[in-house]
Amino acid sequence: MQFASSQKGVALITALLIVALATVISVEISKHLQLDIRRTGNLIASDQALLYMMTAESWSRRILRDDRQDNNYDHLDEGWATEIPPIPVEGGTISGKLTDLQGCFNLNSLLANGQPNVAAQQIFTRLMQRLAMPTGTNLSQSVIDWLDDDLNTHTPDGAEDNYYLNLEKPYHSANSLIYSVSELRLIKGFEDDDIIQQTRDWLCAFGPAANMQINVNTAPAEVIESLAANMSAATVTQIIDQRKEDPYETPQEFVNRHNLASIITDTSLITVSSEYFLLETEARIGQAVTLMYSIIHREDDGSTQVLARSQGA
Repeated sequence: MQFASSQKGVALITALLIVALATVISVEISKHLQLDIRRTGNLIASDQALLYMMTAESWSRRILRDDRQDNNYDHLDEGWATEIPPIPVEGGTISGKLTDLQGCFNLNSLLANGQPNVAAQQIFTRLMQRLAMPTGTNLSQSVIDWLDDDLNTHTPDGAEDNYYLNLEKPYHSANSLIYSVSELRLIKGFEDDDIIQQTRDWLCAFGPAANMQINVNTAPAEVIESLAANMSAATVTQIIDQRKEDPYETPQEFVNRHNLASIITDTSLITVSSEYFLLETEARIGQAVTLMYSIIHREDDGSTQVLARSQGA
């Protein structure tokens, strides 16, 4: 009888172990199943968001094409400059906005045909001073060295491999176009994140490097003031106020209306018609939020093409 009782005890323990093991396995299977379902849902939401954003991109290109047929100048009261509020779509919302990249300073314009662009350097230097960047340092030289394809350092404030390879975390100079303003973090003089945050709204990076014309109908006050050494704050305020009611249709009209001929002698530095635009699109599908940035180039005939896309911040 004692032996039989012992067998029953072993059987009971074995049964409990089997039940416990089955429970653990069941929980693990359920957990992995839930993760797989969530992962699949996220992938579907991501693909859905991408399709919506590509649709928004196509719509924006059409808006830009239609705008060029209406007139030959661009300003902030046109349809393309209106931010799209969140629009309900299946599973969430999508929103976006177009901005004129020629309303900011193109970092790549500091180098033209392999040589420093003196006019662009002057505008860039004045803009940095306007934004209260460190004085006594020619920040344009370090950017030019980052752009050019040689290893010759522009003195006194430039930097090539001989500077970057001696840092605590060494790397090479890019010696190519800048594709994102965030690259400035790698360039001598811009290592501080505060500087990036302080300048990012007035700087941009797009090609070709030779294009440095700034649209006076869309540029913010800080960029307008940087166009000439003697541009007064009062004149800038007048420019911003007047262009809201009556946008400039030619660069010469801009100069003549404000008597700027004595300080802006070269109107090739400015424009009223833009070629490059940035589309920022945000899609919220379920719990997922997806951001896409598209650089759109528009030709004189209104035809458009997407030069670059990126996702994330």
